[in-house]
Amino acid sequence: MAVFKPLVLDQDETDMSQVMSKLYRFSRDLKYTLSNLTLEDNMDNSFLKVLDSRKNKTREISFSKDALTIDLLDYETGMHTSLEQIREKISLLVDSGDVVNTMLSRMELYGEYITLKTGQVIIQAQNMTLDKAGNAYFSGDIIGGSINIDGKFIVYPDGSCYVDGAFTTETLNPPNGIYAYELDVYNDDDRINTVTGNIACADAYISETLTCRRVHQTSDRRCKKWIEPISDQEATEALKAIVPTRYTFIDSGRAGIGCIAQNLYRKTEAGRLPMVVRHGKHLALPYSSYGAIYTRAIQKNQERIGAIKQEIKERKERIRVKL
Repeated sequence: MAVFKPLVLDQDETDMSQVMSKLYRFSRDLKYTLSNLTLEDNMDNSFLKVLDSRKNKTREISFSKDALTIDLLDYETGMHTSLEQIREKISLLVDSGDVVNTMLSRMELYGEYITLKTGQVIIQAQNMTLDKAGNAYFSGDIIGGSINIDGKFIVYPDGSCYVDGAFTTETLNPPNGIYAYELDVYNDDDRINTVTGNIACADAYISETLTCRRVHQTSDRRCKKWIEPISDQEATEALKAIVPTRYTFIDSGRAGIGCIAQNLYRKTEAGRLPMVVRHGKHLALPYSSYGAIYTRAIQKNQERIGAIKQEIKERKERIRVKL
């Protein structure tokens, strides 16, 4: 904003050097004033700021070289609309009366981004629609570094995908395999897990039936450590805990026979043998490993039978000697 300083000369001024000095100073001040004239220098506040009230409505408009502000207030309905434009941003506020409890819309446009705060956003375009419930439909590709939706659905830049929840699809053919906490493949109402190639894993949990041509189990000593034999006491306690039962599967209704994992867990949790394993929220029984327990029990029984046979033989020999 410019400042004007008038030239003041005394009537009895006789020193021309003083007069020339004041004229020179006035020339510089006038040059500065003319080069710094702004809108405020040519208009008063009544023009720069308009405040108008009609009935229950109030309109306020103010602008300067740095900002433009428009406010509209309706005290009858409670509506408040505001538009502000400054050098850094443009802001639009819509506070719509009776729905202020559910919606307050504010949009701010900056040089590099736009922020929008509101209740719901509805978009209807040829290539994208967004309804009030938040469902989005679009045509085209998603191009970007990655996608992360609340940590439940993540697509990484290399194409890997992480899903924490249910994933339903008609066709799934990933080139680098599937890693899943639980994997169920359904065909209509039947659960069918079909693998046309090889399965390589540390543990495979089969809830009902496994049908295959050949099963390879890794028994190589080089895959194991801390190797020690099962004691007779451990085998005896494990056999006591195994209680054969018959049951029906809840999902399929099929009848089955086997053991209940929770029963074995309670009876063998203090022991050292891994009679029960956990798969997420469920317990499972490694039936294939129980062969080692059966074998140790049979060996112990054979040793007892051999000892009894030897004792009977010795008794017969002693009887012959006496005769």
